[in-house]
Amino acid sequence: MNKAFFAALALSSAIASTGLHAETIKPVKVSKAELAGAIFNRNDAVKKDENGQRSTDVVTFTSPDNAYQTGVYKSGPLHEDIKGPQGLPYTEFLYFLSGNVKLTSSDGSVMVVNTGEAVTLPKGWTGQFDTQGYTKLYVTYDADEAKK
Repeated sequence: MNKAFFAALALSSAIASTGLHAETIKPVKVSKAELAGAIFNRNDAVKKDENGQRSTDVVTFTSPDNAYQTGVYKSGPLHEDIKGPQGLPYTEFLYFLSGNVKLTSSDGSVMVVNTGEAVTLPKGWTGQFDTQGYTKLYVTYDADEAKK
């Protein structure tokens, strides 16, 4: 009986110790200073200048299955047509830290989203995205990515 007890104790200790070495999942924070603009100076900031349209994107989190992503994005003036049949390839939540955007849905309805406001664009949305420039916090989700 002592052998069985010690064997069980050794096995449970081995199982517990392997759990101690697993990676700890931690929250991801973006500070006030970063949101005020410092985040765009990070080494992982992706800066683009395509046809006079400048943007900077900093991804702050991507889920292991790539379906969920968060970040901070800054754009200069932009006009973008998001067309069908697929439309927007993911659902996106946007919270505007500065600037605004005019969203014209394919049925002609117009929505303006200003600094301090938020909007969710569902996957498949079609329309026009117009701005003179903005900075946003964003969250994207695409269930199809999780299936890959």
